[in-house]
Amino acid sequence: MLRRLLPPAAVMLVLAFMAAPSAHALPARDIAGVAVHPWRLGDSDVRERTFAGIAATGARWVRVDLRWNLIERNGPSLHNGQAKWTEMDAIVSAADRHGLLLLPILGFTPHWASDHGELWGFPDPEPFERFFDAALRRYPQIPAWEVWNEPNFGRFAKPHPDAAGFVALLRSARRVRDSVGSSAKLIAGGLAPVADVDIDTWLNQVAIRGGLQLVDGLGIHPYSVAEPDDPRAWMMQLERLHQRVAQLGRPDLPLWLTEYGAPAMPVSNGYGPALTEQQQADRLRRAFALATRFPWVETLTWYEYRDSCDDAADAECRFGLVRSDLSPRPAYDALREVVGGATTKLRSRLVLSSQIQPSRAAMARASRNARAARRGHAGRRASKLRAEKWTLSRRPTPNRITVSGRLTLPGQPAPSAVITVLLPRRGAPPRPVTVVVTGGFFRASFDGSKLRSGTVEARYAGDPSYEPIAITARMRVTSAAGRIGG
Repeated sequence: MLRRLLPPAAVMLVLAFMAAPSAHALPARDIAGVAVHPWRLGDSDVRERTFAGIAATGARWVRVDLRWNLIERNGPSLHNGQAKWTEMDAIVSAADRHGLLLLPILGFTPHWASDHGELWGFPDPEPFERFFDAALRRYPQIPAWEVWNEPNFGRFAKPHPDAAGFVALLRSARRVRDSVGSSAKLIAGGLAPVADVDIDTWLNQVAIRGGLQLVDGLGIHPYSVAEPDDPRAWMMQLERLHQRVAQLGRPDLPLWLTEYGAPAMPVSNGYGPALTEQQQADRLRRAFALATRFPWVETLTWYEYRDSCDDAADAECRFGLVRSDLSPRPAYDALREVVGGATTKLRSRLVLSSQIQPSRAAMARASRNARAARRGHAGRRASKLRAEKWTLSRRPTPNRITVSGRLTLPGQPAPSAVITVLLPRRGAPPRPVTVVVTGGFFRASFDGSKLRSGTVEARYAGDPSYEPIAITARMRVTSAAGRIGG
């Protein structure tokens, strides 16, 4: 007889639990955003079409660069009324007309506002605080500000990434926000997953200086070569990252995914493999299907709305939901469908390990018989042992197959589920048995006289949120001698 891991009643309880649809923490419309660049919005008609197009998707948020270096190009000019707010005024007005929420990026340091003169170098406190004070007062309707962009990446942290300098900038921003009496949120600039300083190290350096206590959200840019629901993807590390932030003293700090995207390119590039426009759209769907499972994800901003340049051979130019001429890609329709409530099943993954060996019960019985024979019992006992020995020699030896492994369900760090394992049998079809997965892992052993070496398969039927695995984790099992059970 095959031995089940749990009695049928227990299996039914797990099945009932798994049958319930997975509840999304937030609808996609509450977290969806897109990124735009002001240098692609200078034309009033393009700007209007851009914001109308964003609003038509149902997305709420628009992330945009705030170019301080243009507002005060040649020196401090807020005091004399010479600051050039024209670009940002037009963007704020367009967002207001279409009911969109802006997330400006505080960066673009004017050359005169720091000792190093770098555009992406942290500014001196005094000029930055004057500027941010003016921005908060000019645009009180803006609900959140992102302080810097990818500060752990040398490209945006000149002359080099500096956690102490970044915390000083956060402290300045917090001081100004509090003094103005603004209710706007401060978001720590989105961190790059592949950068000069890895995210865990950067967080440690910021936390030890009190930086996490100064902000209302932590920006993350979970770009990955792999698809969002692939175990190797950075999206799949968000749960671990949130736990790490909790360990650093901010369990209440939400993650703002202020950039995520993938370019539609016919060839592989630095951002991943070649992707058709439809595959780009599929990545968007899966990213939102995963992000909406987490109650502590505040936004997911697709980078970007419109191709940032016209070079079709440059991956940097091919992230857009729409092309350079504003014609929509499939990803535009995908965002509109997702925000409208369409759901996408994520991919479950199953890893299996198995082995076959003689059943412990059979081995124990043979050992008892051998000991009895060595004791040299005579007469009736000896005859009985000879009869048992002859019977055992004609009966197939019971074998034991042990299966173990892991089930990954994106968005569930320690899933519980039921899988089906098919065990190879002599002269009969494979025997299906149920195995319960607890905390993402499973292990079970089965005994039977017909069990033999062969192919063990594991199957997961899925649920309303996950694609089924029809036949996966196929593995040939043999004994050490290669012939247990025939």
